[in-house]
Amino acid sequence: MKFQRIKDVCLGATVAALVMGAAPAAYAKVANMDIPVMFNNIKIVVDGKELKTDKEPFIYEGTTYLPVRAVGEAVGKNVTWDAASKTVILGETEQKEQEKEPEQPEETTSDNDSRLGKLSSKPSTNVNNMKIQCTGVRESAGYIDGIEVDFKFTNNSDFEQTVVLDSLEVNNKEVEGYLYASVLGDRSETDRLTIEDSDLKSAGIDKIYNISVVFRVYNHDDWDDVTTNEMIMNFN
Repeated sequence: MKFQRIKDVCLGATVAALVMGAAPAAYAKVANMDIPVMFNNIKIVVDGKELKTDKEPFIYEGTTYLPVRAVGEAVGKNVTWDAASKTVILGETEQKEQEKEPEQPEETTSDNDSRLGKLSSKPSTNVNNMKIQCTGVRESAGYIDGIEVDFKFTNNSDFEQTVVLDSLEVNNKEVEGYLYASVLGDRSETDRLTIEDSDLKSAGIDKIYNISVVFRVYNHDDWDDVTTNEMIMNFN
């Protein structure tokens, strides 16, 4: 069992009295009062997998407190902190629901010779409090011929983060690509990856069956970087 002094307890926790336990305890300051909390190497398991968090769970007055952001994101919920109302919000707020951009239409065509079929799913991944979701794939309508892949980046941390494309594969072949996006804390941004025709031709790709991307996320607070899981877009 380990004990240490901590500065932050669960968001929004309210303490009514000073409690002194008989057993050794760590003390956390909330407002102007100290409370005894106990660490006991508590593990969090979600769907049979142990969840690693940067904040350790602790026990206070017989109740176990968990890091709400890590647990919320593990079960697919966005977690935000509203400083004005001192509220922890799981899921989208009403304002964010209204601000959501309409999803880009997927490229669907009746031309049997099209190299791009229908996108079978829109994968997403969470890393370092950054949610990355593919929102659509289509033939380029811009001045550069190629394939456009749209992404939405939702930063659920308090610090600005930067997302950089780390690797790109089409039909399991490495292809050149570039994407760089910076997102402020508790904000969302959209950006687009364009896979140029010239790069597809260089790789000998005529018809596209899958696109795979890996991103690297940088936290502006300490500039630690984390690599995301592979995101694969399959086409029927």
